[in-house]
Amino acid sequence: MIGIRRFAYQSVVSVLKTYGRLFLDMRVTGRERIPTGPKIYAVNHVTSTDPYWMLTVFPEPVHILVGPGYNSPVAARVLDYMEQINTMPAHRGQAVEKAVARLKRGGAIYMAPEGDIQTGPRLGRFYPGVAKIYRRCPVPIVPIAVCTRPGDMKAYPRLDMEVEGRVYRAVFVLRGVYAVSIGRPFLPDVRTDVDERSDNERIMDELKERIGALLEDARRRTQ
Repeated sequence: MIGIRRFAYQSVVSVLKTYGRLFLDMRVTGRERIPTGPKIYAVNHVTSTDPYWMLTVFPEPVHILVGPGYNSPVAARVLDYMEQINTMPAHRGQAVEKAVARLKRGGAIYMAPEGDIQTGPRLGRFYPGVAKIYRRCPVPIVPIAVCTRPGDMKAYPRLDMEVEGRVYRAVFVLRGVYAVSIGRPFLPDVRTDVDERSDNERIMDELKERIGALLEDARRRTQ
C-alpha cells in the first residue's frame, strides 16, 4: 500500500482512533508481541465492527479478508481501493492467491477463521483459510482474541446481509468495553507426509486452542 492509498488508509484509522478514545474503553494487551514484517493476524469474531476497531491496534496497514461487506457496490469500491481482499463466493477461489501475494510483498493480512460473528461464550468452527495461506507462505501467525460485554453489543437487523441464502447478522459495539488479547506469534510445522486437509485441520486446531486461551484472558478484562 503506497502513496495516496496509504494516506487514505491512515486517515480512516485516525478517525477510528479518535472515535475509540471518545466512546470505547479499549483494553489491549500484548502489542509488544507483534513481530515486524509480513504476518497473518487471526482473530475471533464477535461483532460486525471488529475489523474497524482492530485497525486501530495494528502498527501497520493490513489487508482484511472481507466477505459480506463486499455485498454493497459502494463498499466494494472502497474496499478494493484500500486493497482489501474479497471473499464473496464469486471471488473466494482467488482469495488465498491474493493473500499470499500481499504477504510476499511484505504486507500483513487479517482473517477471522470463524467466518461469521459468534456472540456466544464459545468459539465457532474454524475454517481452514489461515492454514491454506500459511502453507503457501509460512509467515508468523499472530493469534488474537477480542471480547466485549453482552450489554455493549447491539443488533441492527435492517443491516443484516444475505449471501447465497445465508444471513449474516449485523451486531455492532459502538460504546463500552472492548478487550483485545494479542498472543505470541507462532510458526506451526507443515507436514507433507499426511493428507493436506487433515494437516490443515491440525494447524487450525492449534490456532483455535491458542485463541481460546486468549479469549479467557480477554473476558476477564471486560469485568
